[in-house]
Amino acid sequence: MTRILTWLGQAGRRATVVATVARWFAQRQRRVLVVTHCPNTALEAEFGGTLTAEPQDVGAGIQAVQLQSVHLLEQLWEELKALEARYVRSPFFRDVYGQELGVLPGLDSLLTLNALRLYWQSRQYDVILYDGASDRETLRMMGVPNLTEWYYRRFTDVLAASEFSRNVAPLLGPLVSAVFTGGWEQQSLDQPRQLLEELLRQGQAMVHDPKTLTAYLVTTEHPTDVENARWYWGSAQQVDVRVQGVLVSQGDGKTLAERFAPLPVRTLTDSLDFDQVVDVPAPLEMDEEAKQIRLFLPGFRKSQVKLTQYGPGLTVEAGDQRRNIMLPVAWQGRSITSARFQEPYLTITF
Repeated sequence: MTRILTWLGQAGRRATVVATVARWFAQRQRRVLVVTHCPNTALEAEFGGTLTAEPQDVGAGIQAVQLQSVHLLEQLWEELKALEARYVRSPFFRDVYGQELGVLPGLDSLLTLNALRLYWQSRQYDVILYDGASDRETLRMMGVPNLTEWYYRRFTDVLAASEFSRNVAPLLGPLVSAVFTGGWEQQSLDQPRQLLEELLRQGQAMVHDPKTLTAYLVTTEHPTDVENARWYWGSAQQVDVRVQGVLVSQGDGKTLAERFAPLPVRTLTDSLDFDQVVDVPAPLEMDEEAKQIRLFLPGFRKSQVKLTQYGPGLTVEAGDQRRNIMLPVAWQGRSITSARFQEPYLTITF
């Protein structure tokens, strides 16, 4: 099974961290792919060469690729055109070429996540080391499968119950028969929908499993770097990414054990074991008998955590992110009786 490792926190020596971990795995006969963004001159200096938009050898057992959004967009557009041609009688994207498309704000994260998914599914590598363009964007990207699935489910339900949907439904049969290749009888709409749902399942499987996706915090002993790393630790919980340890790039890290408990704190000169999956608290625990939810949110103060309840779920806001939690059916319609934040846990009772 291919693993993905990424880093959050102080970026000063992160290229050294990435290269060191890549060589650690390569020495143990693992096929390693380092994925970074353009530009990353520090990582190029570590590997002693110019990185390109296609994977290339940069050391024994190590390949590296420098993601370029325009290149990824061009590839994805051709895939979308091929998919459109399968379902639509008269494709209307065929006269638009990937080489002429520019990258709109926000597309980079989607393109990067799709590239990681494809490398992960290719089974060409045992380990993928992802060095994100920024920590905030890395977390936004990791949250895409969950958030997209929520948007899809929430708005599908709202649309299905709307008067607009009831009025338009009788017109769908002739419209689908005219536009799609299979016609209404073959339920042509189900195939693209099932494809989207499968992509969302794949994305969630990649992000949520700590044996597949592992994050490490990178920090120095400077108080500012420590607080930033703790903030990213809590933010990672909001997208169900479990942090597995702390790498101290400057200093011995002996004073940081309490600040990052129960994570192991190590330096690059320590005897590291990146194969070990540490037993860390789950981002969310739900006790249906006690009607209680516990969220693990280290690194935040009470004033930085906000809780609201809408419809069939509730929303937790922290780390400049919102996490939507769908409640069990038996809890829906019940009001929150208490919500207590005592770092690192937010405990909600119904």
